Amino acid sequence: MSRLSAIMLCSPKLRVALVSLGILVSAGSLGCSKESSEGEGRPAKIKAMPAAEVQRAKMACEGYAARVCSCAEANPELVRKCDLAKASPGALQINLDLLASEGLEVAEQQAVKVEARRIAAVCFEADAKLDIVTCPRKSK
Repeated sequence: MSRLSAIMLCSPKLRVALVSLGILVSAGSLGCSKESSEGEGRPAKIKAMPAAEVQRAKMACEGYAARVCSCAEANPELVRKCDLAKASPGALQINLDLLASEGLEVAEQQAVKVEARRIAAVCFEADAKLDIVTCPRKSK
């Protein structure tokens, strides 16, 4: 079984953690690579994620984690989901920090942006799957 196949068999939250870890490892190795002798300068920058999208993603992951952990107090079946949900805002922030950093190639920037959006989508989808009766949304 290949590594990719093994990752795909994992739960969505575990996949988020594994892929984010892989991105961190690959980004960390960039600092160890030799500079180009041709003097290319800084790598090109892709268009940043819109601030509204970043804010919605952060709110989705933080809101999902808060909701599922609040419900886990009354429903022990949700404790594992709570533990995994707590990692989502951090995983998203790692990707956003990587996007803001210098030194990533265009393909790496695009991969990090895709991963940040995927994490946000997981947060939205997981929140939508929670039973509204046993785990109600809190009104503001």
